[in-house]
This record gives sequence, structure tokens and C-alpha cells, in this order.
Amino acid sequence: MEIRRIKVATALVWATPTTSNRADQAYLKTGDLTTWVKALKPVDQIRLADQNVIVTEALFNDRVVLDRIEGNWAHVFVKRQANRQERRGYPGWVPLSQLTTQDEELAYPTTTVRLVQLTTPLLDDDRQPVMDLPMGTILTTVAQDADWIQVVTPLGKGWITAQAAQLGISGDDGQRLLTLAQHFLDTPYLWGGITPAGVDCSGLVYALHRALGYTISRDAQDQFANGYPIAPEELVAGDLVFFAQDHGTGTIHHVGLYAGNGQMIHAPKPGKTVQLAPLTTAELAPEYAGARRFWQ
Repeated sequence: MEIRRIKVATALVWATPTTSNRADQAYLKTGDLTTWVKALKPVDQIRLADQNVIVTEALFNDRVVLDRIEGNWAHVFVKRQANRQERRGYPGWVPLSQLTTQDEELAYPTTTVRLVQLTTPLLDDDRQPVMDLPMGTILTTVAQDADWIQVVTPLGKGWITAQAAQLGISGDDGQRLLTLAQHFLDTPYLWGGITPAGVDCSGLVYALHRALGYTISRDAQDQFANGYPIAPEELVAGDLVFFAQDHGTGTIHHVGLYAGNGQMIHAPKPGKTVQLAPLTTAELAPEYAGARRFWQ
């Protein structure tokens, strides 16, 4: 089993190499996700969702199982993203140029750090800017003081500020999940997205839990199949609320994070942004399927 690592800030994971089109070429050339998302037209947003063009994203330093190479593309399994159909991780395609040529592990014990700010500048060993990393990125640390953390990355040694890993939020983890979610308000909807550049509904709640160190599945149906069931009268901030076809009895199609007072934070659909909305929203209320908790 050959392991590689992601060496761009965020790698889009495609359903097939042929699903990318002209609108996607700028991202494929530069890896600049934020600029690409801002340039997407409404028809492009709808295409991504309706045709399931992007299945998920992988973050800088994430390990992937390399399955096979076809031309300039690699079929991989993203190891940190659980999937009920594949034990190796979430399957999809990434440009070969966005992967390392090998997976180097340090020969001595190390610790890791999770980035909890929306974006964190990564500096090289000379403290020069390299790239901005999204929330949820996990890095190996080799040294730390009150202000700086030295990390090992697929691009070599680098530095991040100590503040990048400091949440600074009081309360239980349910409240912390909610506070993090509030930072995502007005973030663009992006099918397959898990970063502050753009998220889909299950990607939003996956990203929030990942930032706090909780392992949950990537997709809403899998998320609903796990976690601790919560009755409606026991809902508290940080719980996940799910909606399903066939008046709440069929396939799960949507998830949000409960925000208290009968409201949720969710990524509704292409063309919209992350928003605070009542659970009684007309199009969703009849499809309520239940709630799950992962943070206790």
C-alpha cells in the first residue's frame, strides 16, 4: 500500500478526471481554491452538485492511499475521511502534481497540531510566507515556544504561530462547535467543500468536528448512521440535525449544526451561503429525520 501526502493547501478530489472543464483549469494550474470559488458562475455551482463533479477535498499534509495513476491523475483514498463503502478512505481523483512522491515519517516520536483558525499562514524555515492553510489542517510538530510552532510538512520544515492552534473558546465542546460554525456564516456553498473557501452541508459539520479532534464520517448518510441519537427535546448546541427524503424516513440528504432556540447553522444549496435558519424552514421541516451527537 503506497502512501502519498497532499502538498497544496486544499486538493479538490474529483469523481473522475474527465469531470473537470474549462472553468476548472485555473484551479488545476495554480491550486488557488479561493480565487477559483469566487470566479464560479451559478451554472458552474449547479454543475458541480448535479453532476457530483467534486466528491470531497483533502487538506495539506493529509495522507492518501495511492491506488493507481492514469496520465496526470492519481486515484486515491483519503485516509482521514471515513466512508462506509471503502475502508481505505474516501475515494476519488486528484492531479498527480498535488501529491508528494513519497510519505516520509520521522524516525523519532512526534506530536501533531490542529489548526483551528479559519486560515493560518505557513512560513518556511526562514519565516517567509509559503501558503495559507485552512482550518482543520493537521501538522507534525518538532519544536514550540510561546509564540511559534515549528512543523514538518510535505514541503520541508516550516513555522506557524502558536495562536493558530489555540481555540480560545469557553464552554463544552458543543458550544465550541457552535462558535466555530458561526465563523463560517456567509461562506459560499461548494459541493464537496470542507474549508472556509466553500463548504457543502456535510462538509461543514465534518470540518467543525475535525478541528476539535473528533472523527466523523464525511457524508451526511454515514454521519446519521453513527453518533449518539438525540431526542428533539434534548437538543443542545453542537448536535447535528438531519433531513431525509420521503418525509424524513428515506435517504438522508441534508445536515445542519443545531444552534439552540430552534435554529441551525447549515450550508443550504448551490448559490447560497452558510446561514442561520430555523428548523421550521418550510422546505426542511417535514423532512426532519433525527439528531446525532458526536462531541460527548
